[in-house]
Amino acid sequence: MGKIITILGVVAAAIVFIAEIVSFALHGAVDVTHVMEAFVTSIVLIVAAVPEGLPTIVAVSLSINIIKLSKNNALVKKMVASETVGCINIICSDKTGTLTENKMTVRAFYDGVWHENADNAASEYFFKNVCVNSTAQLSEKGDFIGNPTEGALLSFYERTAGKESGNDYRTVRRKNKIVKVFPFNSDLKHMTTVVKSGESNTVLVKGSPEFVLNASSLDEDKRAEICALIEECQKKAMRIIAFAHKTIDKGTDVEEKHGEIESDMTFDGFAAISDPLRKEVYDAVKSCFKAGISLKILTGDNLITATAIANELELLSDGGEAVEASALSELSDEELLNRLKTIRVIARSTPAVKMRVVKLLKGAGNVVAVTGDGINDAPALKNADVGIAMGISGTEVSKEASDVVLLDDSFATIVKAVEWGRNIYENFKRFITFQLTVNLSSVIVVFMSILLGFKAPFSALQLLWINLIMDGPPALTLGLEPNYKDLMNRPPTKRDESIITKNMFIRIFVTGILMSVVFLCQYAFNFLGVPPEQELTVLFTMFVLFQLFNSFNCRELHLESIFKHLLKNKVMLIVVAITFLLQVLIIQFAGAFFGTVPLSVETWLILVAMGLAVIAISEIVKLIARAALKIKQKKQSLAQ
Repeated sequence: MGKIITILGVVAAAIVFIAEIVSFALHGAVDVTHVMEAFVTSIVLIVAAVPEGLPTIVAVSLSINIIKLSKNNALVKKMVASETVGCINIICSDKTGTLTENKMTVRAFYDGVWHENADNAASEYFFKNVCVNSTAQLSEKGDFIGNPTEGALLSFYERTAGKESGNDYRTVRRKNKIVKVFPFNSDLKHMTTVVKSGESNTVLVKGSPEFVLNASSLDEDKRAEICALIEECQKKAMRIIAFAHKTIDKGTDVEEKHGEIESDMTFDGFAAISDPLRKEVYDAVKSCFKAGISLKILTGDNLITATAIANELELLSDGGEAVEASALSELSDEELLNRLKTIRVIARSTPAVKMRVVKLLKGAGNVVAVTGDGINDAPALKNADVGIAMGISGTEVSKEASDVVLLDDSFATIVKAVEWGRNIYENFKRFITFQLTVNLSSVIVVFMSILLGFKAPFSALQLLWINLIMDGPPALTLGLEPNYKDLMNRPPTKRDESIITKNMFIRIFVTGILMSVVFLCQYAFNFLGVPPEQELTVLFTMFVLFQLFNSFNCRELHLESIFKHLLKNKVMLIVVAITFLLQVLIIQFAGAFFGTVPLSVETWLILVAMGLAVIAISEIVKLIARAALKIKQKKQSLAQ
C-alpha cells in the first residue's frame, strides 16, 4: 500500500513539474529561478505523498494492541498476529481447558457396581490402575501436575482409598515395580503399564471405554449394562475413563506381544469425570456467531460427550453436525471440505485430523485460528493463520509453535483478542482514508492551479506543514481509536479483501474532489471577498482546516454519526486542538517563515465554518443513507 501511494505521488509530482515548466514557457518566464521553484515544489509534493506515517501507525497500533492483550491474558509472540487475529472467521478449538474450566472431578464411578457419588473407595485393581498407570502428580496443595484427567483420578484416590488406608498414591507406586510403560497414544486412545506381581506380571490398561471394552472379556448382558451407564454419563458431558487388567507370565515379551497382552482382559470399571463449561464461554460463543466466526470443536472426547457440550453451546441448532474423526478418514479432500461447511464437532480427533482440517480450511480462503496444548498439536499451530497455545496446560513445544499464548487458557480471551485485532484493522483504514484524502486533494489543487494558469498555491514550507498534519500526530491519533460496541456485529475481513473498500474509495474520491473544487473556486473567483494580499494565506488555512475537520469524518468508516463516539478518543481531540492553535500562531505570527499574513477574527470564523461544512455534508449524506437502509430493511421484512 505504501509503495503504491509513493509511486502515484512521484508520478503526480512529475506531472506537476512538467505542467509548471510548460506554464512558465507559455508566459515566457523560463529561467533558473522559476525552474528551481518548480523543482522544489515537486520534491515537496513527493515528500507529502510518501506515507511516512504508515509504518509508524502500524508499529504503534500493533504495539499498543499487544500491551492491551497481555493485560487481558493473551501473550502475543508475533506482532503481526495481533492484527491477523482480527480477520479470523473460523476457530478450531479444543474442549478441555479452553471451553471448560479444566477443573476435572470424578463425579461417579463403576467397579462392578454403579456409584452415583464418588465418595467411596473403588476396587483394588481400579485404584492400582489409577495410581500406577499414570504420569501425573499432585502438589502439596492438591493441584494437578501433568495431565488434568489423570490428576482428577489421583485426587479421587487420595480423598477415598488413600485417606482410609493411609497410603498415598506415591506409596502405591513405590510398591509396584514397573516393567514396561506404553505411553498414551492419541490414535489408540489408551495407556498401558506392566508391573511385577510376585511370580507373574500384571498388565494395567486405562483409556477410552471403546478400546477397554473391546479388550475385555464380558458377557453380552454385562457389556450392555456398562454401555448404558457410560452413555448416560456421556449425555451429561462427562468424560469416561475405563480400566482393565490382565495377569501374564513373568517371562512374556510384552514388546513382541503388545497386542496379545491387551486382549481377554478383566474389566475393572470406569470413572465419570466432569469438567464444567467456563461461565464466560456462553457469551463468548454468542459473540462469535454475531461476528460471523464459525466455531469448530476438535476434541479427543467421545461423540456423545462432545455432542452434549455442543448442544449446551447451541452449536448444532442451525443444522450443524457432530461426527467422529474415523468417519472422515476415508473422505477425499474435496468431500471433506464440503462436509466441513456443516461440521461443528469432530470427536475422537487426532493431531493428524486437526492438521488436515486446518489445511483444507485455509486452502478454501478462510482465516483459521487453532488452539492446542500438546506436542502433537505443534504442526497444526504452526500451519494455522493464528496458532493459539495454552499457557497453563500447554507444553513448551506447543507454546513455541504458536503465535499467541493464552495465559488463562480461556476461549473468551480468544474472542477478546479477535475484537482488538478488528479494531487495529479499522484504525489502519481510518488512517489510510485520511491520508489518501489529503494526498488526492493536495495533488489536485496544485496541479489544477498550475493548469489554470495560477501560481502554485502553496510554498514548499507550507506543503511540509500539510505533510506534518497528514503523517504526524493528527493522523497518528486515528490509530488510537478505541473499540466500538458494534465492532463484533460485523462480518470478518476476507483473506483476499483489499484494505481499501469500495465505500472507502468513494468517500476518499468524493471528499477530495469536494474540497478541491471549493479551494479552486476560491482561488479563481475569491467568493469570500478577501483582500488580494490575503488570498494565498486564506487558501493555505482553508486547506489545513479542511483536513483537520475531515479527520473527524475519518473516525467513522460506516454510517454512524461521528457524534456517537466523539469523546471516546480524547487524545485525538487534544492533538487536533493543538494543531489548530499552531495553525493560528503560524498565520498570525510566523508570516516571515511561511509567507503568510495575519487574518481578521471574522475571516477566521468564516474559514472555520467552511471547515465544519465538511463534517456537516458528511453527516447529511450518512443520515440519508441510514434512512434509505431502514426503508430497504423494512421492505425486505415485509416481503418475508
